[in-house]
Amino acid sequence: MKIVITHHNPDFDALSSAYAAMKLYSCDKIFISNTLEGNVGRFLEENDFGIPYIKATEKFIDEFKENIELLIITDCKIKNRLKYLSKLIDKSDKIIIFDHHQTDNIDIATDELYLEKIGASTSIIVKRLKKNGVYLSKEEATLLMMGIYEDTGFLSFNTTTPDDLLAAAYLLEHGADLNLVSEYVKRELSKEQVLLLNELIINTTVLIIDKLFIGITHANTDEFFGDIAFLAHKLIEMENFDAIFLLVRTGDRVVIVGRSKSDKIDISRILYYFGGGGHPYAGSAIVKDITLNEAIPKLKNIINEQICPMKYARDLMTSPVKYVSTGEKIADAFDLFMKYNLNVMPVVKNGKTIGLILRRDILHSMKHELQNEPVDSIMQIEFDTASPDTPIDEIKDIMLLKNQKMVPIEINDTLVGVITRTDLLRLMREEIVKMPRFVNEKAEVAGLFKSRNVADLLKDRLPEYYYNLLKQIGAIADELDLNAYVVGGFVRDLLMKYENFDVDIVVELDATILAQEFARRNNGRVAIHDKFKTAVVILPDRNKLDFATARTEYYNMPASAPEVEISSIKNDLFRRDFTINAMAIKINEKTFGLLLDFYGGQRDIIDKKIRVLHNLSFIDDPSRGLRAIRFAVRYNFEIGPHTNKLLKNAINLKLFDKIPGNRLFLETKYILSESNYLDAIKMMTNYGIMKFYIDKFKLDDLKLRIFENFERYLIWHSVQCNTKVEPYIVRLLILFSDLKNNDFQKICDRFELSRETKKKLLEGYGKSKHIANKIKKSSHLKRSDIYYLFEGLNEEFLLFTASILGYKYEQIIRDYITEIRWIKPEIDGNDLRKLGIPPSQIYQKIFKQLTILKLDGIINSKDEELKKAIEIYEELKNAEEKNLH
Repeated sequence: MKIVITHHNPDFDALSSAYAAMKLYSCDKIFISNTLEGNVGRFLEENDFGIPYIKATEKFIDEFKENIELLIITDCKIKNRLKYLSKLIDKSDKIIIFDHHQTDNIDIATDELYLEKIGASTSIIVKRLKKNGVYLSKEEATLLMMGIYEDTGFLSFNTTTPDDLLAAAYLLEHGADLNLVSEYVKRELSKEQVLLLNELIINTTVLIIDKLFIGITHANTDEFFGDIAFLAHKLIEMENFDAIFLLVRTGDRVVIVGRSKSDKIDISRILYYFGGGGHPYAGSAIVKDITLNEAIPKLKNIINEQICPMKYARDLMTSPVKYVSTGEKIADAFDLFMKYNLNVMPVVKNGKTIGLILRRDILHSMKHELQNEPVDSIMQIEFDTASPDTPIDEIKDIMLLKNQKMVPIEINDTLVGVITRTDLLRLMREEIVKMPRFVNEKAEVAGLFKSRNVADLLKDRLPEYYYNLLKQIGAIADELDLNAYVVGGFVRDLLMKYENFDVDIVVELDATILAQEFARRNNGRVAIHDKFKTAVVILPDRNKLDFATARTEYYNMPASAPEVEISSIKNDLFRRDFTINAMAIKINEKTFGLLLDFYGGQRDIIDKKIRVLHNLSFIDDPSRGLRAIRFAVRYNFEIGPHTNKLLKNAINLKLFDKIPGNRLFLETKYILSESNYLDAIKMMTNYGIMKFYIDKFKLDDLKLRIFENFERYLIWHSVQCNTKVEPYIVRLLILFSDLKNNDFQKICDRFELSRETKKKLLEGYGKSKHIANKIKKSSHLKRSDIYYLFEGLNEEFLLFTASILGYKYEQIIRDYITEIRWIKPEIDGNDLRKLGIPPSQIYQKIFKQLTILKLDGIINSKDEELKKAIEIYEELKNAEEKNLH
């Protein structure tokens, strides 16, 4: 059996093209959905043209068992637009598609596809009917003419082509009745349409994007009727919009119709995100289970994403520029290329670009021992420059047609920026991923690739306080003609829906100017570091914001402190540790919320991978290896295969020995502060990183039990006590709990701790282990013994001791923490004076003995304490007198 189908709710072009295909291939039946556009339904009811169609219900399709030798689909190539008729696809031996909608999406596997840029699908098939000499009756010609006239607006739309006119002429030759065509393909408004049009006019709002005027309007109607598309044509002409979108709610669905008069506004691409389709100038979608209040903001966001404003050189160029001065030696240029990892640099004289020099040419010159020759001798002198106002399309032509690897951007013969091929490729990729066929399904679920602007995300996920801070900083940056960005972990956690209000602002050119002005307007205090042009602003509410000038950095040797220079935001992000931390959001007013992701951070969030930005990352800074592990366990990510290889190489080169002690301690502290710190320790052990702390390190079952004991005590302690505990300190002590005191001292020496901190750790470590051993060896301990064993031990060392002791001695620890340590005599020094005991050091001895007696239950009241105090005093006094004699 040969069957023709078309999209759900068919219009005349759908019905006409289906009939034309049936004629061309001698098919048996046309299956159409049981919902028809208004005038199409009326035409079929009022005329008997002998069309062999079936209004198929979903149940009919489900129960249809006949073999389908050929299935022809007209005016559609997307399954979703076929609705339940798409179930016939899997039942068919061969599939042919005819369509004129120029969307990029085709999700139906076909044997033959006829896709033409033409006004109507019917015209495509009429051309073939004419070529094959297929006979058409007057009635058939009239039906086919309805399809062409409807989709070309009586041959008046700008999508109309010469082929549409030729097809219409051919149908007229076969007797097409234009009077009958005009009766059903009407341009007059019904009463219902007039009322609906009035509501649409009242509700119209305008989006202005890059000088394009886009109307968006909506209405509600109790009953669905066809030809909403005609209202779109009416509105776009009445209001002279560049494009119009109508959203009409009827029942449980929203019908969206779009029309465009501009090449910059692709209706089919926009409506793809609603499961609809069409061509660049016209399209529609039907969306269920969504309200107008939900559909309208979504549509606006998609329009903003898909309609890209004209880009100019200023939007893409890198500034400030790394360049070579005329007359410099090739050897000096070589150092610059290596230092900044560049492939091409401009040669500059008195601020003007006089040539371009390539890394390849520098390397060849060095090979030929020309290192002392001037760069002028090998630079390219035939090249084009551009201004900041040059359209990007012209930059593309320079690079692609003239094979120029870099375009210098100049103002009044002064170099102000450059655009490289990498910049151009990145821009082209951004444009490509917005095309519907390139939308990554995983990214769509994560909400990351769908939008390059995250302004709504900022508003939704940030407390109003922080959102307003960013808006204010962006507005001040505009006044000062500076570009400002929020960067790093703040951006990462915003995209991943983690709470993080650690705001780091990066500013191109000079962050201190912005920081000072922001602090002044908010009565804040500002501390400035002139060397690096960084600043810290502390607001009256004690909130702190860090401001840094965009910079690049390079390392003279592995693990050394980096040398830094002022640079662009792109280079600033490149110096960061991992791709997920190398993203920025612009906060200037006009581009507020623009997400900059040059290095694939969003992709790695989706893939759950930790990846470095370049091959020397761990060599430059081996401590990044510790951070890689920390982020991996925090977010349940994997370390990417290549990054894993680079990390192992850094370990084999023993570069972790070069990490400065204070940095090693800080990174260890951060790891031990993570909730999944044990997973990190296990990873560090498996990688062999722990040997860089001390060769004797081991992670055995006993140590894991001690960690487990601590976590149990920590939960209990947080409920029972108000005393603050730093968990990382206890975890650090447990990590090295099997070491002797002198080995633990080596750990403290490696960390380069301050004298005070080192002394505190060493004394606490030794005392805690001593107490634990004494308790284990004692067969019986009085409460007073416990009291004086733990006396003076701070909370972290107390919990360390408890963790070493474990379950067996748990009651001792609990009793001490909740009761024993708080016991003291009821009497005080005033009471002793009233007893006639003169103030002296003897008071301390009396109170100590009273405490022991009270702890051990020998005295239990204040009267007993007073009586016992006199006895103790007499004993101490007599003992002193004996000693004197």
